[in-house]
Amino acid sequence: MQTPHVNAHRIAGTLLLTLSVPLLLWQTTPDNQFTVTQAHFLVIHSLMEVFAVIVAALVFFTGHGAAQAERSIRAVTLGSAFLAVGVFDMLHFLSYIGMPDVVSQNSPHKSIVFWLLARLSAGVGLLAYVLLPERPVRHSALYRHAWLGVLLAVCAISWALLKAPDLAPRMYESGIGLTRLKVALEWGVFALYLGTAVLLALRRRQITHCDFDSLMFAILLMAAGELFLTVYVQVTSTANMLGHTYKVAAYYFLYRAIYAEAVSRPFRQMRHMLTHDDLTGLPNRTAFGEQLKQSLTRARETQSAGAVLLLDLDHFQTVNDTLGHEQGDLLLVAVAERIRSMLPADAFLARFSGDEFVIQLENASIERAKAVGETLLHALSREFDIGNDRLGISVSIGIVLYPSDDETASVLMRHADLALHRAKQTGRNCLSVFNRALSEEMQRRVLLEARLKQALERRELALHYQPRHEIDSGRLTGWEALLRWQSPELGNVSPDEFIPLAERSGLILSIGDWVLHEACRQMRAWQDAGFAAGTMAVNLSARQLRQMDLAAKVSLVLHDTGLTPTDLELEVTESSLMDNLATAATVLGDLERLGLRIAVDDFGTGYSSLSYLKTFPIHCLKIDRSFIRDIPDDEDDAAIVRTIIALAENLDLTVVAEGVETDAQLAYLRANRCDQAQGYLFSRPLPPDACLGLLRAGRRKAVA
Repeated sequence: MQTPHVNAHRIAGTLLLTLSVPLLLWQTTPDNQFTVTQAHFLVIHSLMEVFAVIVAALVFFTGHGAAQAERSIRAVTLGSAFLAVGVFDMLHFLSYIGMPDVVSQNSPHKSIVFWLLARLSAGVGLLAYVLLPERPVRHSALYRHAWLGVLLAVCAISWALLKAPDLAPRMYESGIGLTRLKVALEWGVFALYLGTAVLLALRRRQITHCDFDSLMFAILLMAAGELFLTVYVQVTSTANMLGHTYKVAAYYFLYRAIYAEAVSRPFRQMRHMLTHDDLTGLPNRTAFGEQLKQSLTRARETQSAGAVLLLDLDHFQTVNDTLGHEQGDLLLVAVAERIRSMLPADAFLARFSGDEFVIQLENASIERAKAVGETLLHALSREFDIGNDRLGISVSIGIVLYPSDDETASVLMRHADLALHRAKQTGRNCLSVFNRALSEEMQRRVLLEARLKQALERRELALHYQPRHEIDSGRLTGWEALLRWQSPELGNVSPDEFIPLAERSGLILSIGDWVLHEACRQMRAWQDAGFAAGTMAVNLSARQLRQMDLAAKVSLVLHDTGLTPTDLELEVTESSLMDNLATAATVLGDLERLGLRIAVDDFGTGYSSLSYLKTFPIHCLKIDRSFIRDIPDDEDDAAIVRTIIALAENLDLTVVAEGVETDAQLAYLRANRCDQAQGYLFSRPLPPDACLGLLRAGRRKAVA
């Protein structure tokens, strides 16, 4: 289904083409042609032509970019043609009477000649774009010669006409109007455009990498615009202005067809890759999270209920271990297809993780949710034909209702996970509905929060540091400060458990201040001891990023510890950036002005849009460990990693791989030009004293 945005452009194009007929008939009578003052005409005309020149330049640079990346002969040819169009259009509006004289005295004749040259260049370029096959340029240097050849030819023609405009036959006679030759040439250009439009319609399936509808509108509007240029008597008349107006409209659609499509396509592809699972084609965890948030909002507004079903394949690891990952992948695809076929039309299905699927049902009672669950249990109990194997498998299902159980998406999914674990504990191949009897974990969270308030005062919190290394050289480039909590009462509490609690309770602000100060103090201590410790990376929470005085706080910490801004890198997550765009932009801008580096942590697992990469001052992307874990064996993860590295390289960003644990992972990252890495292959996070051995080794290596 097309969006209203797309329909609006189609309606606008159709309306302009429809109106061109009565407008042209109206303007064929000279008495119906109104004129404006010379001064007003020059302003309006100049604005129109500047827009046209800009669009021509964008088409040229699109062709140039395609030549660099894909060496598309179609893009090269169109870009070459619009290099000429841009130059001729520029000289066209500069040659009008009233504009500053260029080399020789301006005149309508000179301006018309450059106009026709621009129109012919555009027509030939578009015709070539339609007729040429979509294939690479065979010779790598051909596109460079094309740009050079076109530029030299255009410059030679332009100089000759500027110096001696009478070399061209007369196109306009003062007091008389257009010559027959000019009208004939305009009709010729019209025929060129119209023929190109017909060929475009016939070759629709062969035209790729552009917005077809917008390209067709562009060509037809150019053709319509030419007809107005056959009937005007005065240069400043409405017929001439209508011709230019239609050209501007055509150029707008040409921009949409060629440039906008070429620029937005990679980002759409990247977004689809980040929100969909390549193996099954289903939405992934990120997409499901966005869907669930929207559903929760609708449920609150309409006071309706819904349900989430979390499915996990029982003993799936056994399939991978006995039959191999390839058979396991084929089984996952088959399972996904069978689940999809059994669901009601209003269900939203996603692949949540490796062998986990999640289903969201709107307007669902507990009875309906359990009925869907029972249907899936029965359907998935039937054997699957996977190649030469017949595989039997079962699933466990956890069900949670909203908003009665919880209105927060993250908590809702934790409740679904608790219900899933209960189903597995019960014996698998069954379903379990979340209830408060399953909330012992929540009680522990309450206890954790109470003890966390005291942990900082009691000095139970500590920082461990994980080194970061340059992949090519192995050189130590810096550290990431990681928070640890050793409670006398609760034992060693995982950061995954207490940091979300600190975030929700607001304790993260005071804890974050301590972490920042302690990490900077430790880095300065290493430097004073004569160690080249690199950069200290400190994670910022979403709450910290919302503090408008964060830059002032960081500046004070740097002053107190004596650490220079270039030695500090602050890590933020994608979700925290998008939590409040305006505040994040302001805060990060203030931090960058201090001289700090900003890194995006866990890149690829958060917000699906990539627009923030150009909105915020980002210096580094850290690839989430979930994408690193299964490379190079997992082709999907490998493709994502390659894409992220290429994206970072094109945007001139440092890229760091997290969770590197094997030599094979490191070799793959090195082969694909990843900059830096951290993980257990190099070292676990270490307390400060244990870091000294790595620092001394780095110093000995540097000396050697």
